[in-house]
Amino acid sequence: MFKTRMRQVLLALLLLASTFGAGTWYGYSLPRAGVDPQDYIETVVTPYENGLARYLKFLDGTKSSLRIAVYSLTEEEIVDKLIELKGRGKDIVVLVDKSQSVGGGRNKSGVSYQQAQVQRLRDAGIEVVIGTSEKRGQIMHLKVTIRDGEWVEDGSWNYSNSADFQTNNLNFIHSKKRADFFMKYWASMYEFMKKQDQTPWDKTD
Repeated sequence: MFKTRMRQVLLALLLLASTFGAGTWYGYSLPRAGVDPQDYIETVVTPYENGLARYLKFLDGTKSSLRIAVYSLTEEEIVDKLIELKGRGKDIVVLVDKSQSVGGGRNKSGVSYQQAQVQRLRDAGIEVVIGTSEKRGQIMHLKVTIRDGEWVEDGSWNYSNSADFQTNNLNFIHSKKRADFFMKYWASMYEFMKKQDQTPWDKTD
């Protein structure tokens, strides 16, 4: 009887040890052995791969909504796609950096490249909010797109006409948890930036 009881105790201890050793304790679940996070992430690196084509494909998959925050938005093909999606009834809001909207590169007419694209989006009925970081008026340097509340594109790649020629990365991840993570900060930026001047080039002395 005693030996039977001891065997049961030892078996229970072995089961506990195997469970903890597999990484299912410490207050959270760890990936199973052999599972690499990169298995769930598609990463594109420019200029070795076509970042623009992959990003446009990502936008094409939109079912209902896009929430975007980007430092530089000068790529016409991206703006074309956003306007097309708006015409298909998608809910789109874009946050862009103020310094790039006021300054940055300019076309032959002296208009900021970003300013021109922002105006196109606004003319199409897409809300574009312009502003700065919440700390000391620094730049809003984030580059992220949250699609349908469950997909995320992020990385160093700007939505600009020069980004594909630079060394940048884009990550595409299907993760509700990651989308929620970025939405928390996106919403905070939106509320802060809405209080700032949204059309700085329209100001008159």
